[in-house]
Amino acid sequence: MATIPHDIWLHIAQFVPALFLSDLISLNSAFFHIAMDCRYRQMSFAYLDNRMLRSLSRLRDPAVAKRVRILHVYPGFLKDTLDKDKSAPDLRRSLRYRLADLANLVLDQRRLPKHPKFRLLRTLRRTEDVVRVMLEVLSGLPNVTDYYVTWCGLPSISATAVPFLSTVFQANLRKLSLELSLENMKNLLNHSFQVQNLEELHLSIHSENIWSADERNAIMTTYLAPAINSLHATLQTLAIQSWEPADLAPMLRAIRLPALQQLSVAIPIETIHLGDPEGLAHFLNAHRTSLRILRLRATQYGGLGLTPDLVSFDNWITQAIHGVRLILRVLDISSNLFPVDTSVRCLRQFSRTLTSLSLTGCYRSYDDVEEALSLMACHSRDESLGKLRIGLVSLSPQLLDLISSKLPGLYRLELVVKYLLPHATDSPRFNGKYVGQEGQSIRQIVSPHKKWLRDIPMLTGRPRMSS
Repeated sequence: MATIPHDIWLHIAQFVPALFLSDLISLNSAFFHIAMDCRYRQMSFAYLDNRMLRSLSRLRDPAVAKRVRILHVYPGFLKDTLDKDKSAPDLRRSLRYRLADLANLVLDQRRLPKHPKFRLLRTLRRTEDVVRVMLEVLSGLPNVTDYYVTWCGLPSISATAVPFLSTVFQANLRKLSLELSLENMKNLLNHSFQVQNLEELHLSIHSENIWSADERNAIMTTYLAPAINSLHATLQTLAIQSWEPADLAPMLRAIRLPALQQLSVAIPIETIHLGDPEGLAHFLNAHRTSLRILRLRATQYGGLGLTPDLVSFDNWITQAIHGVRLILRVLDISSNLFPVDTSVRCLRQFSRTLTSLSLTGCYRSYDDVEEALSLMACHSRDESLGKLRIGLVSLSPQLLDLISSKLPGLYRLELVVKYLLPHATDSPRFNGKYVGQEGQSIRQIVSPHKKWLRDIPMLTGRPRMSS
């Protein structure tokens, strides 16, 4: 076994379910390392329970710590210890009582098992102790590539908590995801924030605790924008999401990322959306020489009243893309909240240079698909559309005829289908249950296009059969 190259063992391990890899840990040294890498590849710290104590104890070993690649931190454990600190009575006790406490502590230590987890538990009595241990453990994770921090619904990030959160900002880090309130963004992304080789940044901003528009703008322009700009040399992917409608235009206007290739924007469906649409338009035009992938999504997470305004959303998108000139290769529009007509406006603006298109979330009719494909086919193009992913109300032979005639250069097609129909003009009928055999119906529809679809994978999202 020792003569078999390690790459072969890695290839074999790909066919073994992760749950069974631990059973092979004693097979040989190759499977030992493969199983250990699988076990500790992704770690999560949220609440101070037995699982977290066990993980902290194991990660103190450098041989284990070096295996961590993905790290999730939601500091609920700090809230737990803060609550304990507040509830602990501050009493002046005599020397006699203090000696009694010391004796009880010694007895407790003798009774408890001598497992590292229990020894660690005895050291985590105050918030400062938790912060110290977290700083020690997280600073010893040299190979983390993906780091996710969520700090919402918790006390504000204090000066003592910033070091253990930022100690993971090391040279191997490639992806950073921050879901924070604005005041916590201010504390974490201060002037000392620096990540040398970061390629992907995801920001999810909660601004519900700051009512002053001036204060919001000050935080975004003084802290957020400079922190993002500090990544200008390497950052290629930026995702921005606001949990509730908020004006992000000041921040967008202040960002300059010459290496940026991909932008994802989640836009609240409620009025205000992301503030002045000229902010997004300015950002897109400022990055037109490098930006090639644009992903747009409509969201409805929070806000006052949860009242979507589709007319306002359509107007906002129209203004945000008006006059924008990009050489886009990939356009991805998702979410069932994104109106079909609005997505057509975006497609009309950017269709000339696209090689990949994804329109999902809303199911589109035959007429909707024909309009979208006509926009793609009406331009003389240097490179034809090669990838298409689209959500359909119904799949029919006529629809495949349409796609094949409009997009002859297509090499990948993914269809999320609601109904299968024998003809495009038919309507689905139900008799209380699905009628016909799903596999047979798909074969009947695809069969006339077998040559064209020979190398095209199709994804049908649980299609319903029409009688």
